[in-house]
Amino acid sequence: MKKTLLLLTFLAVAGMSGTPAQAANHYVSALAGVSWMQNSDVSYTSDVAVGADVWHNNFDSGVTGVAAIGCDYGTTRLEVEAGYQRNDFRELGYPYADQATSDGWSGRSALSGKTSVYSLMGNAFYDIPLGSGVKLYGMAGIGVAQVNFEGNYAVDTYSGEDTSGNPYSDLTEVSHDPSVVVSEPLHYKSHATAFAYQLGAGITIPLSKGVVLDARYRYFATADFTLSGPVETTWAENGVPNDTGATYSTLYPEYSLNTHISSHSVLLGLRVDI
Repeated sequence: MKKTLLLLTFLAVAGMSGTPAQAANHYVSALAGVSWMQNSDVSYTSDVAVGADVWHNNFDSGVTGVAAIGCDYGTTRLEVEAGYQRNDFRELGYPYADQATSDGWSGRSALSGKTSVYSLMGNAFYDIPLGSGVKLYGMAGIGVAQVNFEGNYAVDTYSGEDTSGNPYSDLTEVSHDPSVVVSEPLHYKSHATAFAYQLGAGITIPLSKGVVLDARYRYFATADFTLSGPVETTWAENGVPNDTGATYSTLYPEYSLNTHISSHSVLLGLRVDI
Protein backbone atom coordinates (compact mmCIF):
# COMPACT_ATOMS: atom_id res chain seq x y z
CA MET A 1 0.00 0.00 0.00
CA LYS A 2 2.85 2.42 0.84
CA LYS A 3 4.37 1.96 -2.62
CA THR A 4 1.00 2.65 -4.24
CA LEU A 5 0.47 5.80 -2.19
CA LEU A 6 3.95 7.07 -3.05
CA LEU A 7 3.42 6.39 -6.76
CA LEU A 8 0.04 8.12 -6.70
CA THR A 9 1.47 11.15 -4.91
CA PHE A 10 4.40 11.33 -7.36
CA LEU A 11 2.10 11.22 -10.40
CA ALA A 12 -0.15 13.90 -8.94
CA VAL A 13 2.76 16.22 -8.11
CA ALA A 14 4.34 15.59 -11.51
CA GLY A 15 1.07 16.38 -13.25
CA MET A 16 0.52 19.55 -11.28
CA SER A 17 4.05 20.78 -11.93
CA GLY A 18 4.19 19.74 -15.58
CA THR A 19 2.58 22.99 -16.75
CA PRO A 20 4.05 26.41 -15.93
CA ALA A 21 2.75 27.73 -12.63
CA GLN A 22 1.36 30.90 -14.18
CA ALA A 23 -0.88 28.83 -16.46
CA ALA A 24 -2.63 27.03 -13.59
CA ASN A 25 -5.14 28.13 -10.98
CA HIS A 26 -4.87 26.18 -7.75
CA TYR A 27 -8.01 25.27 -5.85
CA VAL A 28 -9.50 23.28 -3.01
CA SER A 29 -12.88 21.59 -3.10
CA ALA A 30 -15.26 19.72 -0.82
CA LEU A 31 -18.42 17.82 -1.76
CA ALA A 32 -20.88 15.63 0.15
CA GLY A 33 -23.88 13.58 -0.82
CA VAL A 34 -25.74 10.31 -0.93
CA SER A 35 -24.30 6.97 -2.02
CA TRP A 36 -26.01 3.77 -3.13
CA MET A 37 -23.70 0.80 -2.69
CA GLN A 38 -24.46 -2.00 -5.10
CA ASN A 39 -25.41 -5.47 -3.89
CA SER A 40 -22.38 -7.75 -3.91
CA ASP A 41 -21.58 -11.46 -3.85
CA VAL A 42 -19.11 -12.60 -1.20
CA SER A 43 -17.15 -15.84 -1.62
CA TYR A 44 -16.66 -17.41 1.80
CA THR A 45 -14.09 -19.97 2.94
CA SER A 46 -13.12 -21.15 6.41
CA ASP A 47 -11.06 -23.78 8.16
CA VAL A 48 -14.33 -24.80 9.84
CA ALA A 49 -17.42 -25.87 7.87
CA VAL A 50 -19.74 -23.02 8.77
CA GLY A 51 -22.09 -20.92 6.66
CA ALA A 52 -22.44 -20.84 2.93
CA ASP A 53 -19.90 -20.76 0.15
CA VAL A 54 -21.47 -17.61 -1.32
CA TRP A 55 -23.15 -14.74 0.51
CA HIS A 56 -25.11 -11.92 -1.11
CA ASN A 57 -24.88 -8.56 0.69
CA ASN A 58 -27.61 -5.93 0.36
CA PHE A 59 -27.02 -2.36 1.52
CA ASP A 60 -29.04 0.67 2.52
CA SER A 61 -28.29 4.07 1.00
CA GLY A 62 -25.50 5.90 2.78
CA VAL A 63 -23.39 9.05 2.93
CA THR A 64 -20.23 10.05 1.12
CA GLY A 65 -17.87 12.99 1.06
CA VAL A 66 -14.69 14.04 -0.74
CA ALA A 67 -12.11 16.79 -0.32
CA ALA A 68 -9.48 17.66 -2.90
CA ILE A 69 -6.67 19.99 -3.84
CA GLY A 70 -5.89 20.55 -7.50
CA CYS A 71 -4.75 22.61 -10.45
CA ASP A 72 -6.99 24.09 -13.15
CA TYR A 73 -5.30 24.47 -16.56
CA GLY A 74 -8.35 25.88 -18.36
CA THR A 75 -10.04 22.92 -20.03
CA THR A 76 -8.27 20.27 -17.95
CA ARG A 77 -7.77 19.79 -14.22
CA LEU A 78 -5.67 17.46 -12.06
CA GLU A 79 -6.26 16.85 -8.38
CA VAL A 80 -5.56 14.65 -5.38
CA GLU A 81 -8.72 13.62 -3.52
CA ALA A 82 -9.43 12.04 -0.14
CA GLY A 83 -12.83 10.41 0.25
CA TYR A 84 -15.11 8.65 2.71
CA GLN A 85 -18.20 6.52 2.19
CA ARG A 86 -20.43 4.61 4.60
CA ASN A 87 -23.34 2.29 3.92
CA ASP A 88 -25.21 0.17 6.45
CA PHE A 89 -26.04 -3.46 5.76
CA ARG A 90 -29.69 -4.29 5.11
CA GLU A 91 -29.75 -8.05 4.72
CA LEU A 92 -27.71 -11.08 3.77
CA GLY A 93 -28.80 -13.91 1.50
CA TYR A 94 -27.04 -17.22 0.97
CA PRO A 95 -27.76 -20.45 -0.94
CA TYR A 96 -26.54 -23.82 0.22
CA ALA A 97 -26.80 -25.47 -3.18
CA ASP A 98 -23.23 -26.82 -3.24
CA GLN A 99 -23.10 -28.15 0.33
CA ALA A 100 -23.30 -31.94 0.34
CA THR A 101 -25.03 -32.14 3.72
CA SER A 102 -27.38 -29.24 3.07
CA ASP A 103 -28.19 -29.38 -0.63
CA GLY A 104 -31.14 -27.13 -1.39
CA TRP A 105 -31.09 -25.05 1.79
CA SER A 106 -31.34 -21.32 1.60
CA GLY A 107 -31.44 -18.53 4.14
CA ARG A 108 -31.87 -14.81 4.47
CA SER A 109 -30.71 -12.76 7.43
CA ALA A 110 -31.24 -9.30 8.80
CA LEU A 111 -27.88 -7.52 9.21
CA SER A 112 -26.75 -4.78 11.52
CA GLY A 113 -23.42 -3.20 10.79
CA LYS A 114 -21.69 -1.12 8.19
CA THR A 115 -19.22 -0.95 5.35
CA SER A 116 -17.01 2.13 5.38
CA VAL A 117 -14.50 3.14 2.72
CA TYR A 118 -11.56 5.54 2.97
CA SER A 119 -10.00 6.42 -0.39
CA LEU A 120 -7.08 8.37 -1.81
CA MET A 121 -7.46 9.12 -5.52
CA GLY A 122 -5.70 10.94 -8.32
CA ASN A 123 -8.30 12.53 -10.62
CA ALA A 124 -8.28 14.08 -14.09
CA PHE A 125 -11.06 16.35 -15.39
CA TYR A 126 -12.05 17.72 -18.79
CA ASP A 127 -14.21 20.86 -18.74
CA ILE A 128 -16.61 21.94 -21.50
CA PRO A 129 -17.59 25.66 -21.32
CA LEU A 130 -21.30 26.39 -21.85
CA GLY A 131 -21.15 30.15 -21.44
CA SER A 132 -21.49 32.61 -18.54
CA GLY A 133 -18.86 30.62 -16.64
CA VAL A 134 -20.98 27.45 -16.51
CA LYS A 135 -19.10 24.25 -17.42
CA LEU A 136 -19.93 20.59 -17.91
CA TYR A 137 -17.18 18.13 -17.07
CA GLY A 138 -16.20 14.50 -17.17
CA MET A 139 -13.74 12.96 -14.75
CA ALA A 140 -11.84 9.76 -14.05
CA GLY A 141 -9.60 8.72 -11.19
CA ILE A 142 -7.52 5.86 -9.83
CA GLY A 143 -6.12 5.19 -6.40
CA VAL A 144 -6.43 3.03 -3.33
CA ALA A 145 -9.25 2.34 -0.89
CA GLN A 146 -9.35 0.87 2.59
CA VAL A 147 -12.60 -1.05 3.03
CA ASN A 148 -13.84 -1.79 6.55
CA PHE A 149 -16.52 -4.44 7.21
CA GLU A 150 -18.22 -4.81 10.57
CA GLY A 151 -21.48 -6.66 11.04
CA ASN A 152 -23.78 -8.73 13.17
CA TYR A 153 -26.40 -10.98 11.66
CA ALA A 154 -28.72 -13.78 12.66
CA VAL A 155 -30.46 -16.26 10.39
CA ASP A 156 -34.19 -15.73 10.58
CA THR A 157 -35.39 -18.25 7.98
CA TYR A 158 -34.23 -21.53 6.54
CA SER A 159 -35.98 -23.68 3.99
CA GLY A 160 -35.43 -27.15 5.41
CA GLU A 161 -36.21 -29.34 2.43
CA ASP A 162 -34.00 -30.89 -0.18
CA THR A 163 -34.82 -30.67 -3.88
CA SER A 164 -37.10 -33.71 -3.54
CA GLY A 165 -39.14 -32.12 -0.78
CA ASN A 166 -37.69 -34.25 2.00
CA PRO A 167 -36.90 -32.54 5.33
CA TYR A 168 -33.27 -32.30 6.31
CA SER A 169 -31.61 -33.07 9.62
CA ASP A 170 -29.77 -30.22 11.24
CA LEU A 171 -26.07 -30.14 12.05
CA THR A 172 -26.66 -32.41 15.06
CA GLU A 173 -28.54 -34.98 12.95
CA VAL A 174 -31.84 -34.20 14.70
CA SER A 175 -34.66 -34.50 12.17
CA HIS A 176 -36.92 -31.49 11.73
CA ASP A 177 -39.64 -30.30 9.39
CA PRO A 178 -39.31 -27.47 6.84
CA SER A 179 -40.90 -24.92 9.16
CA VAL A 180 -38.04 -25.05 11.66
CA VAL A 181 -36.27 -21.74 12.15
CA VAL A 182 -32.57 -21.89 12.86
CA SER A 183 -30.89 -18.99 14.65
CA GLU A 184 -27.17 -18.46 14.06
CA PRO A 185 -26.03 -14.92 14.97
CA LEU A 186 -22.49 -14.08 13.90
CA HIS A 187 -20.19 -11.12 14.44
CA TYR A 188 -17.29 -10.21 12.19
CA LYS A 189 -14.95 -7.26 11.77
CA SER A 190 -12.13 -6.83 9.28
CA HIS A 191 -10.58 -4.48 6.73
CA ALA A 192 -8.59 -4.68 3.50
CA THR A 193 -6.88 -2.36 1.02
CA ALA A 194 -7.64 -2.53 -2.70
CA PHE A 195 -7.09 -0.74 -5.99
CA ALA A 196 -9.94 1.69 -6.67
CA TYR A 197 -11.20 3.68 -9.62
CA GLN A 198 -13.99 6.15 -10.32
CA LEU A 199 -15.79 7.81 -13.21
CA GLY A 200 -18.04 10.82 -13.05
CA ALA A 201 -19.70 13.78 -14.70
CA GLY A 202 -20.98 17.07 -13.40
CA ILE A 203 -21.61 20.75 -13.81
CA THR A 204 -20.00 23.80 -12.22
CA ILE A 205 -21.74 27.14 -11.81
CA PRO A 206 -19.89 30.30 -10.71
CA LEU A 207 -21.19 31.88 -7.50
CA SER A 208 -18.61 34.64 -7.11
CA LYS A 209 -15.03 35.33 -8.16
CA GLY A 210 -13.02 32.18 -7.54
CA VAL A 211 -15.97 30.23 -6.08
CA VAL A 212 -18.07 27.71 -8.03
CA LEU A 213 -20.91 25.38 -7.13
CA ASP A 214 -20.05 21.79 -8.11
CA ALA A 215 -22.76 19.13 -8.70
CA ARG A 216 -21.47 15.65 -9.54
CA TYR A 217 -22.50 12.08 -10.30
CA ARG A 218 -19.85 9.48 -9.45
CA TYR A 219 -19.41 5.75 -9.97
CA PHE A 220 -16.83 4.26 -7.59
CA ALA A 221 -15.53 0.68 -7.50
CA THR A 222 -12.70 -1.45 -6.20
CA ALA A 223 -10.90 -4.51 -7.51
CA ASP A 224 -11.49 -7.79 -5.68
CA PHE A 225 -10.05 -7.95 -2.17
CA THR A 226 -9.95 -10.48 0.66
CA LEU A 227 -11.03 -9.95 4.26
CA SER A 228 -9.84 -12.41 6.87
CA GLY A 229 -9.95 -12.88 10.61
CA PRO A 230 -12.01 -14.42 13.41
CA VAL A 231 -15.79 -14.72 13.41
CA GLU A 232 -17.85 -15.41 16.51
CA THR A 233 -21.15 -17.27 16.31
CA THR A 234 -23.91 -18.34 18.69
CA TRP A 235 -26.48 -20.74 17.22
CA ALA A 236 -29.62 -22.56 18.25
CA GLU A 237 -32.35 -24.51 16.48
CA ASN A 238 -35.68 -23.19 17.71
CA GLY A 239 -33.70 -22.21 20.81
CA VAL A 240 -33.25 -25.91 21.66
CA PRO A 241 -30.32 -27.52 19.82
CA ASN A 242 -30.02 -31.23 20.61
CA ASP A 243 -33.27 -30.90 22.59
CA THR A 244 -31.21 -29.73 25.57
CA GLY A 245 -32.36 -26.12 25.70
CA ALA A 246 -28.77 -24.92 25.30
CA THR A 247 -27.24 -22.53 22.82
CA TYR A 248 -23.66 -22.60 21.57
CA SER A 249 -21.07 -19.85 21.22
CA THR A 250 -18.00 -20.54 19.12
CA LEU A 251 -15.06 -18.45 17.91
CA TYR A 252 -13.95 -19.55 14.44
CA PRO A 253 -10.33 -18.37 14.21
CA GLU A 254 -9.90 -18.25 10.45
CA TYR A 255 -12.22 -17.20 7.66
CA SER A 256 -11.76 -15.53 4.31
CA LEU A 257 -14.21 -13.31 2.44
CA ASN A 258 -13.44 -12.42 -1.17
CA THR A 259 -15.50 -9.63 -2.70
CA HIS A 260 -15.45 -6.13 -4.20
CA ILE A 261 -17.57 -3.03 -3.76
CA SER A 262 -19.12 -0.52 -6.14
CA SER A 263 -21.42 2.43 -5.65
CA HIS A 264 -23.29 5.27 -7.32
CA SER A 265 -23.24 8.71 -5.67
CA VAL A 266 -24.67 12.17 -6.13
CA LEU A 267 -22.64 14.96 -4.56
CA LEU A 268 -22.89 18.72 -4.15
CA GLY A 269 -20.23 21.12 -2.93
CA LEU A 270 -17.93 24.07 -3.58
CA ARG A 271 -14.64 24.65 -5.35
CA VAL A 272 -12.59 27.64 -4.24
CA ASP A 273 -9.51 29.10 -5.91
CA ILE A 274 -6.48 29.58 -3.67
